[in-house]
Amino acid sequence: MEFLTLTNNPAVKEKYPDLKPVWVEGGVDEVYRRARDLVHKGHRLLTHPLSSSLKPGRIPYKTVALSAKAETTVDLMSLGLMAAAFEAWEKTKPDVPLSFPAQVAADYALVDLAVFESALDSLKNAP
Repeated sequence: MEFLTLTNNPAVKEKYPDLKPVWVEGGVDEVYRRARDLVHKGHRLLTHPLSSSLKPGRIPYKTVALSAKAETTVDLMSLGLMAAAFEAWEKTKPDVPLSFPAQVAADYALVDLAVFESALDSLKNAP
């Protein structure tokens, strides 16, 4: 199956250049925004935007996979998942932007990478 990978995680970009990940500048909210915009254009979510127990407003990285081909209709389930993701991000974001020491940011990058990799085999082998 062909799919789009949206990410702001340098570890995903570095490890999987063959996937041609779409690089998103900014935080988790920007990844969500780009994913939502693609859902509005007919793409379908292939991974859940809240795919870990980490609070989306408190983490620096997120990777989301969507169908490569846009359909002619909007997938309402994908749209609902994106709305829930934005709501969770809004509830968990701090009043002041967070900054992370390099090692903590690297740890968050590895967590996001591991979550993405757990779905990768399914994505690659799906019909």
